[in-house]
Amino acid sequence: MPFKKRRSLRVVVELPVKLKEKITQMGGTGETLITKRTLTTTDVDKGQSHLSIPMSSLLTHSFMKSDEKEKIENRVKGDKEGGLTVKVIDPKLQVWELKMRRSHDTKKKRKTTGKTSSLYYLAYQWNHVVKANKFKQCDELQLWSFRSQQKICLALVLLRGEERLLGN
Repeated sequence: MPFKKRRSLRVVVELPVKLKEKITQMGGTGETLITKRTLTTTDVDKGQSHLSIPMSSLLTHSFMKSDEKEKIENRVKGDKEGGLTVKVIDPKLQVWELKMRRSHDTKKKRKTTGKTSSLYYLAYQWNHVVKANKFKQCDELQLWSFRSQQKICLALVLLRGEERLLGN
């Protein structure tokens, strides 16, 4: 499997075979790697219950259609039901329905630049995904997007040891 090196993380540029088969089974097309990152304490904290996807870590910004971005942007603060419902395939090939939301963190300004941070995050049932896959801090995770029935879907690839790299 080809690899690219970026920010010291291994990046598999092909989906594992079993995951590709699952996407095909769902009628999925247009697989695109959108980010890769190392899981943080916050990502696996039960109290936080979300996966942060910093805008600065995105390899592409064109994985969502404008109406999907609008739905994420127009979420009312405190609205637990708001955001975009997306199907997410985990590394064990289980499909989850999570909420994709966006946050503009104006409270946390970067000390060096003074800019605010923006991020997407996956919430609602994220703790179940963490538990089912035994995610832990420092795991390397890739997030792929694809379309199924014209709707955005996501797939998680966990890179933990050689068996993960080979897609077994």
